[in-house]
Order: sequence, then structure tokens, then C-alpha cells
Amino acid sequence: MAYHKENLKERLIEIAWEICKEGSWRSINMRLVAEKAGVSTTAFYRHFKNKDDLKAALMLRGFQLLSEGIEDPNIEDKFSAYGAHTIKFGLEHPYIYDLMFENNNINISHYPELEAISDFSFSGIVKGVQIFIPDASEKELMIKAINIWASIHGLIGILRRARLQTIKTKELEWIENNLEEYLKMTTFR
Repeated sequence: MAYHKENLKERLIEIAWEICKEGSWRSINMRLVAEKAGVSTTAFYRHFKNKDDLKAALMLRGFQLLSEGIEDPNIEDKFSAYGAHTIKFGLEHPYIYDLMFENNNINISHYPELEAISDFSFSGIVKGVQIFIPDASEKELMIKAINIWASIHGLIGILRRARLQTIKTKELEWIENNLEEYLKMTTFR
């Protein structure tokens, strides 16, 4: 199927996204993406200078998808839903999540739209923490937010490993099936 120049970039991103959904983002290369799109690597390079540009486009798409389902964390009873949504995203899109949150050697300051949406995901936690401890100093807010951020990302890793194991503990199974309740128990309650 031929693609118009106007939608080739989006088609290349879509193909890379599908490859990344199936396996590690490290398995993506420009030649494979161009081949699956039925175009030359020269056509690919008209839209992306290098692999980092493609990875940045995939990360941007991932953060857009992640932010679509996030409820306003500035409402006290929605803060745990905010965390639960992030955990579910990490479990449902493990390789996209890895690209977004692992050290992937991309300087996101070269991609302002990506940097802004990436910062948004953490700033939501900071704003949510302010609800629970409104008189906290900026340092206290940041320390608590970093702790919550680390806990959420650590839990994603634990639950992903548990999914790969043949024996899952009852506790991890309960946590995965009751994310919001778990976060309410462990975050501020």
C-alpha cells in the first residue's frame, strides 16, 4: 500500500510503535521500519534525522496516551486513581513504558513538546501531594513526590516480574487487582 508524503511520517511512527509494543524499543531500527512501510531508508530520513528523533516521537505518543486517561490529581479522592492509571499503563504497554522511563540516552531538551508532557506527569504528583500536606515546604513536597514517583515505578517493575513468574504471591495479585485501594493505604493513609 502506498502512502502519501503527508502521512508517511505518521505511518512510520505507527509501524515503530507496533514493533515496540511487541518487543523492546531497542529492536527498532530505521531500515526495518522503512521496509515495513514499503519505502526506502532515504524516505525515512526525510522525516527523522536519526533514531533519537524516532524514539522521541514514540515517547511523545506514549506520554500523550498516558495523559489521556489521567484524572485530575488535584482532587483528593482522585490522587490514587492518578497513580493507578500510571501503573496500569506500565503493565499494559511495558516496552513503550521502558522507552519513556528508562535511560535511553535521549536529551529531551532537544524536543520541547516531549519535555513539557514528560514534566507534566511528575508535576501532577507534586500538585496532588500539595493537597495532602498543604503547609509543607517545597523541599518536603518534592521529597514526598519523588518517593511516590519511585514507589509507582518500582511497583510497575515488581508487578511486571510477577507476571512473568509461574507463581505469584497472593499479596501481589491483590495489589494488581486493587491498585487504587493499595495506593490509598500506602501513600497518605
